Amino acid sequence: MGEKAVFVGFILLLAGACFAEGPVGQDAPSIIIRQWITENPPNITNLSGRVYVLEFWATWCTPCKENIPHLIEFNNKYKESGVQLIALSQDKSVDLVSRFVRDKKINYPVAVDNGTVDRYGINAYPTIVVVNHRGKVVWQGYPWQSEFEKAVSKAVKDMPPPLLADVDLGSFSRFKKYLYGGNEFARVYHEIALYINNKSEPQIAQTAKRIVETINAKISRKISEADYLRSRNPLEAYYIYEDLVTRYDGIEPVVPARQAYYELKKLKSLNKI
Repeated sequence: MGEKAVFVGFILLLAGACFAEGPVGQDAPSIIIRQWITENPPNITNLSGRVYVLEFWATWCTPCKENIPHLIEFNNKYKESGVQLIALSQDKSVDLVSRFVRDKKINYPVAVDNGTVDRYGINAYPTIVVVNHRGKVVWQGYPWQSEFEKAVSKAVKDMPPPLLADVDLGSFSRFKKYLYGGNEFARVYHEIALYINNKSEPQIAQTAKRIVETINAKISRKISEADYLRSRNPLEAYYIYEDLVTRYDGIEPVVPARQAYYELKKLKSLNKI
């Protein structure tokens, strides 16, 4: 590490003593993107139900550049757990950021920010924000702090387990990341369901049937659990319904959860639960 990098890093570490925690404990502010740099970016309007991490950074920030290998490693480690990492550049030049991302071989989504930094009250770079599956900011700090990965690990542990955690996906393993839930879940579910009647490949048909039946059964059990809690602990029931709707909507078994979710959402908005 060069003298300039050491100096900058030292200043930031000093600043960490009075680091502004921003909206920790509050609902995560919405993300505003000026332009995506990477192809096939995540759907930022549908991040509910999953853990996501925001990095606020810039190409001119030496500690940011030195932290890239760490974030590449972090992304490789946690993406299979459904964690979405998004790096929001504070640069003005899209071309500059594009060249930088290409040269550094960054393997996680990068975008040029358009004011998200102000919503989070960020005053130093790089800053990391961890948001849990319920859309709450659970940690904010510097990426070299040990608390960063601890916060992510806890957020992942607190997530409801994937519906197919104990199911061998066989030839459908390529769909694993989509089956955690989210924007592509319903499409993949219906695509797998098409294989159930594939008489020319009975093993694939059997696997498809097992996947679909497991999803349906586990969603039904979750709905039954929430139905039981509606009168006893309506807020907890609300969170179960919310998880089902935000992660798995678009398939028939979720319909009862969707109706109950919107009923409880009205009560929550009126502070009645």
